[in-house]
Amino acid sequence: MIIKINSIESTIEIFYKNYVHLHGFIKLEAESDENIYIIITQILNEQTIADYIITRQKLKNVQITDYIKAELETELEYVIQGRPIIFIKKNKKSSKEEEYITNVFFEIEDLMEKQIIKPHLMKISDDQNDIYKYIAHIFPPDGIFMGYLASQRKVQVNFPYKYLMYHFFIAGATGMGKSNLNQVFIDGLLQHNANVILSNKGTKISMLAIDMHDEYALGCRNFGVYDICKAVNFNSQLFGSWFYLYPNKGIPPSEIKSLAEPCIINYQEIKPEDLFATGTFNDLQVGAIFSAYRSDPENYIENLLLDGYLPPGGHDEKTMAAIRRRMHWLEYSDMFQSNASSKLADIVNKLERGGVIIFNASMISDLEQFLFNGVLARTLFDIRKTLKSSTDITTLEQKLKQTLPKGFFQNYKKNIKDLYLKTGNIVKDPSDLPIIIFTIEEAPSILRPEMMKYNNVFKDISRQGRKFNLALEVISQQYSPIDDTILSNMNTVINLPLRSEKEKSVAAKTLGGGIQLYDLESLTGTRGIALISGIWLTNFQKLRIPLYDDYFEQISKKYYENFAKKAKSQGISPPPTALP
Repeated sequence: MIIKINSIESTIEIFYKNYVHLHGFIKLEAESDENIYIIITQILNEQTIADYIITRQKLKNVQITDYIKAELETELEYVIQGRPIIFIKKNKKSSKEEEYITNVFFEIEDLMEKQIIKPHLMKISDDQNDIYKYIAHIFPPDGIFMGYLASQRKVQVNFPYKYLMYHFFIAGATGMGKSNLNQVFIDGLLQHNANVILSNKGTKISMLAIDMHDEYALGCRNFGVYDICKAVNFNSQLFGSWFYLYPNKGIPPSEIKSLAEPCIINYQEIKPEDLFATGTFNDLQVGAIFSAYRSDPENYIENLLLDGYLPPGGHDEKTMAAIRRRMHWLEYSDMFQSNASSKLADIVNKLERGGVIIFNASMISDLEQFLFNGVLARTLFDIRKTLKSSTDITTLEQKLKQTLPKGFFQNYKKNIKDLYLKTGNIVKDPSDLPIIIFTIEEAPSILRPEMMKYNNVFKDISRQGRKFNLALEVISQQYSPIDDTILSNMNTVINLPLRSEKEKSVAAKTLGGGIQLYDLESLTGTRGIALISGIWLTNFQKLRIPLYDDYFEQISKKYYENFAKKAKSQGISPPPTALP
């Protein structure tokens, strides 16, 4: 029975005879002459009645009323505080149901105001076994699979497709399952793309997955993306001719050599703002770099690396020496070269068509990773902003020619009509294109406040990317070093166990939704369990992430094998003979 509805905190207090575990659910009912009302309430806190009385007596101006005393004389043992997350109105005659999963508390208050629902006349449903059917509606089936609700294992937790471009943050201490979660997520993303291919409906999703330990392709343990390739018989519509990107002059694993491409980026494709993502530059150095770029955009990097070079504008020799010290690593990079055979146009083209790229960053420096991420993100951001501001293909080509580095535009222009032309001479809107997800590993190194001082593409994407179907997946062991602008725009946060008390405190504030420190404490040391909070959830949820190897063997592999059979029967993309 309902004891109290707390409108300020949007919570309900329930006296109950049974214990319901933290983050579990309870089903409440009420009825009017015409309808039955069902409220699924998520448990936030639970106390014994004795503790409840002590807590209330310690508060000023709070009395234990005769009503509560009467309840205490029954066999009830617990007081549960919960938040209503689903509200269902079921017509008694037609059995038609109306369901609300947003603004749930407002619906309840409206009915209370009209005297249709009265708190003390509500009851706990006799049937608690069908809760999972209602909760499943929070997670749309067309979303990206991430795991199961910890307290309702029949409920799949799917990341809704339409909220991917609102960015998401994955936090957790070393060994708590961040890589395993990302493997599960990549698998779910590929399943989404496979469904789009078979149904010819919807839009595929692209992803650049930065792999810091070279484990996604062949698996953290036994299974990885390569095993998905085998299961789908190397379907070219799902994977293209390659999916594995490795640093130039590196050696890819022998199993995936035919599905791998070396990564080379030309100096001529790098803009000044891309360089600022690799280190801290002061105002004088930034000014000198821009002067060098305006003077000779094709050769400015090589010029800045030369001893004695001074760009127009009377820049100091000490300033130029400091710039050379910050950039000298480029001279020793195999990935970044001058006028080489760049792969940037091929990478952008693949992502614009709905492809997944696993980039092996295990053998490159942080600076190389940051610059590669920055160049790619800025290039795609420039393209999609230009597309948004263009109405016809001729205007788009002219604007792209002015916006993009000359060498890149020459390599990429052959794709423009095929990718961006809608009908006649009219171009597509960015919302018609695949969502592209950029993963940022080692986030505190690249997203700290001092790196955000000048033009920073990740800061811009965090604020504006959703308009252009560009999303960030930020992965970190810490919250506190990350720039506040980035954190405030992470509209979904997935928090795996943390060790640091400081980080737990920041996590509770970042997750929001009424999460308390004890919610995080309940996860300490529990690998593979996460709290997930997002703008698409009324309240945070507790997520159980499956071990990817088990998930692939038991569920995912069968899905992909069935996809391969259906694709073959439809004549979709037979595998190229060059593939293994």
